[in-house]
Order: sequence, then C-alpha cells, then structure tokens
Amino acid sequence: MKIQFILIISGFLFFGLILKSQSQSTTSNDGGIPITKGTWFSSLSLSASQKNAENERQLFATYLNEERRAFSIRLDPGYVVKDNLGIGLGLLYGNTEDVSTQQASDGTISDVKLAERRMAFRPYIKNFIPLGPSNRFYIIVPTEIQIGYGSQLKEVTTNQVLTRTFSNSVYYGLEMRPGILVFVHRNFGFEVNVGAFGLSNSVTRGTATNLPDSKVVNNDLNLKINLFELALGFSIYI
Repeated sequence: MKIQFILIISGFLFFGLILKSQSQSTTSNDGGIPITKGTWFSSLSLSASQKNAENERQLFATYLNEERRAFSIRLDPGYVVKDNLGIGLGLLYGNTEDVSTQQASDGTISDVKLAERRMAFRPYIKNFIPLGPSNRFYIIVPTEIQIGYGSQLKEVTTNQVLTRTFSNSVYYGLEMRPGILVFVHRNFGFEVNVGAFGLSNSVTRGTATNLPDSKVVNNDLNLKINLFELALGFSIYI
C-alpha cells in the first residue's frame, strides 16, 4: 500500500511539474520533438504495490495478518505510421506474492500462500495529441488488444492439512491507458499512464488436492479510471 501511495503522489507531482513547465515554455522546439511519420520509439514502464495488514475484516473471513507484493513491467516498442499516430507491440510480465493467516466465520484459522505469474502480448495503436507548439508535452491515448497467460499456485493449510491448488488462465481483451508524455531532453521523455476503459474475457482451469478440477470463465467490463493502475516510465524517440 505504501508503494501505491508513493506512485499516486509521484503521479500528481509529475502532472503538477508538467503544467508548471508548460506555462513557462516558449514556442521553441528546444527539448521537444515532433511525432512525425517514420519515427521509431520505445517505452519502459513499471507499476508496483505492497500491502501489510492486521485484523482486516472482509466479507467471508478476517485476515489476521497479510503481506502482499506485486509488480509488473512492460516494454512498448513502436513505429509512427502517420504524424501523431503510432503502432507497436507491448510485452508485459507481472508477479504477485501473498502470504496471510485467515480466520473464517466459524473460527477456523488457515495459513495461505499464493504465488502468481502473468505474461502478455499487447499490440496497440497510440495517439499523440500535442499540447502547444513546443512539442514537449503530449496527451497519449494507447488502445491495445491484450493476449495473455497467467499461472497461480495456492497453498492452504488448515488443521495441519495442506491443500495445494494450481491453476492457469488464458485471457484476451481490449484496454485504453490514457496518459501524458513530457520530453525532458530531446528524444528522451517520461510517461504517466492510468488504467481506464477495459473489456476482457478469461478462462481459468484449476487442479486441487483431493478435489475435482475446476473451470471458471470471467467476462469483465471496466468503465472507470483506476489510479491504482498508475504506471510510470520513460521513452526514447529516434
């Protein structure tokens, strides 16, 4: 949670610096670059979260303690096919680890360990909207198709009985991640993106100890901006 808070605060400070710098900028192109046809670019971004909880009450259980860490990293190379319009292929890798002690409504206490990995290919179209004539500030609107795979291992120990569940999922969908690009030096910039509109479908199959195999199909529609999906990164344009 501390990392999420730091990322959100950093995002607001970053937006503030952008607006301040823009108000002081002139009409020159120093430090900026026009996004014209034939330009190659690549961006690297990172998002992370951390959670530490004690006696957190949820719907079906109380988390006596919990430690959760998650991060994702993505690389987005691309090419400008038309002025202020680029295409590319995003590559994403994510990792989540969660260790908790949970108390059910009937008083049963369980130790739970979870490890999750995910990978995705995300072909995208990215629109660049310049803010002013300096070519230093752009609103960016990437629209991407998601094709991904994830795996999860979960171990639950209750009354000294261990239940291990392994599951894998395949998902695909469509997502928009609006943000801002600012060039701090010619050909080099920083980006801030947030999760927004999303439509996805996933199929998860699981195998558990002494239990029948499972299959879960999820269809999700998200129409809100999620600041907890804030990603910070840097970009190179040549």
